[in-house]
Parts: sequence; C-alpha cells; structure tokens
Amino acid sequence: MNPLKKKTLSPKFSDLLEKLNKASEKKQMSLLLDHPWDEPTDQVWLKKRENISIYGTPYYDLASEEERRLLSVYETGAWWYTFIVFENLVSEYYMKIVNHGSLKRFPEVVQYIHHFCKEEIVHAMVFRKAMNYFNIAPFPVPLNLREIYSHNASMSEFPLKAIYLTILIEWLAENNAMEDCNSKEISKLSRAVAVEHHKEEARHIEWGKNMIREFIDVVPEFLNEAREITAPMLRSMLDMSISSIMVYARVGFKDKAFKNYKELIPTVLNAENRKKINSRIMAPMMRYFIEIGVCNHENKEVWKANGFEKDVEDAIGFFKKKSADESDIDNVMDKNYD
Repeated sequence: MNPLKKKTLSPKFSDLLEKLNKASEKKQMSLLLDHPWDEPTDQVWLKKRENISIYGTPYYDLASEEERRLLSVYETGAWWYTFIVFENLVSEYYMKIVNHGSLKRFPEVVQYIHHFCKEEIVHAMVFRKAMNYFNIAPFPVPLNLREIYSHNASMSEFPLKAIYLTILIEWLAENNAMEDCNSKEISKLSRAVAVEHHKEEARHIEWGKNMIREFIDVVPEFLNEAREITAPMLRSMLDMSISSIMVYARVGFKDKAFKNYKELIPTVLNAENRKKINSRIMAPMMRYFIEIGVCNHENKEVWKANGFEKDVEDAIGFFKKKSADESDIDNVMDKNYD
C-alpha cells in the first residue's frame, strides 16, 4: 500500500500550517503600500559596500568609486531579476501541483500553497517595479537556474523533490539578500524590498523545511537523490549569485584588468571576504542538511569536493555542543532586521 494513503499530518506540522495560513490571511505584501516608492535614486547604493563582489580583492582598488556604486546597483538588479524568473516558475509549478491533486488529502497544505503562489506573484511584481524604478534593464535568465528547475521539477505522484529544490533556492537566495541589503546604509527602497520580501519568504522556507521533515519517510527514493544533488547545486547557485560577466560589462569598468574574466572570476569567487559571507549564508542550511540526513558521514566527500568542507565541520561542531532543550535557532521567521 502506498504509505501516503495512510499518512496523517503530525500535530506540530498542523499547528505550523494553521499559523502560516493565518499569517498570510492577516497580512500580505502590497505592491503599492509596503515600499517607499518616492525615495531618490541618484547616487544610491543598493547593497552593502562590503558585499559587492570585488570587495576584498585587488580589483576593488582598480575601480572608481562610481564604478563600485554601479556594481552595487547592477548586482542587486541581476539578483532581483533572478527572483522574478524563479518566483514565476515556482508559482506556475505549484499551481500544477495543486491541479495535479497529489496533495488533495492535505487541504491545509493546499490552502497554504494558494497563499504561497499569490505572494510569489506579488513579489515578482515588486522586483520588476524596483528594477524599473532604478532604470535597470533585465538580464539574461541564468542557465543553471533554468536547468535545475526544468530538469528536476517534473510532475510526480508526490512532489517532494520539487518542494525541496524550491526551498533550497529560496533559502539560499534569502540568506544572500539579507546579507547584502539588510542595512540602513543603503537605499531605503532597496532595503525595504529585501526586508518586506523576507517576511513572507521566511514563511515559505519554514513551510518547505517542514514539508520535507513531514514526508521524508514516505518518499523512500528522496533522501538518496538529495544526497547526490544538493552540494553541487548549491555550489552552482552560490557562484552564480556572486559574479556575472553581464554585470561587469554593464558597469563598464575602465581598467583593462576587468576584461580578463579568466582571472577576475576565480579571484572574486575565492576571496576571503566572500568565503566569510558564504559561510554565513550556508551555516543554517548545513545544520538542516545534517539534521535530515542529506549530509552524513557517507557523502562528506561530495560536500568537500564542492568546497563546503569547513561548513560541514562547523555544523557538526554545533550539534556536538547543542543542548537537548535548545530551541530551533534556524527558524527563518525569527530573523532580526538591522
């Protein structure tokens, strides 16, 4: 017998679903009301100086102050456009899940997916409006994002893998955006876009994390596949989020060193400053992977091969010190704002 047919939701997950549904019914992002659309656009930074890709590398000194500022604008704009593309894909796919009927036995889950999709549609509209506001033209769709989703988000009897992929991408993107833009030093509008978006994305991520916890035992093939694909996928997404030839070209750096991409890209990706930022992005995710068994002693080499050896060690060290009664420090909905 299909174990899904016997599945009932745990009290803990049912409580979370009730909380999430009530939160979405009480307040959802407004395209018109939740952002300071009258803020000035001249000479503003859209992300923190220390988070632009060339910070902490020799290229920072080769760039003018205006080129650094423009890099903050276009790197943020490229990230916004990635959100637009991805959130449109998610809305489209999740409505297919609802119509497919594989979740119909769990109406509370379906109810939240409806909220999820509505929120994602508004998010994409906000990012598009912000790009127009700062006069940032669209960028090409990242190939790795399109391939990850088209190759892996196929319809199935129970779409746990697609939910997992969605949440991983959203979680990495959210951690990255909050690292970059949750600062009073940057444009008030750019910060509002990040913070207001986070308030709803945090709910999406916690829903997804707990969907995996809830159904991992009834989809037997899920865990082995997740152990194979997670580390290389996150490496690809992290690197894509850091540097972009299209962004550098749009800034139009005057120094010829910026044309030598074979040296520029590796230097940026391997900068110590960037490694520290990546570690902060990955820390809560890595703890989750260890908790659910996606990262274990059998596949540590896969994580090492993709550059996450220290992240794994730090996560293992956390669990060795963690007390039994300690609360979930990685609940995304508890994220503080500067």
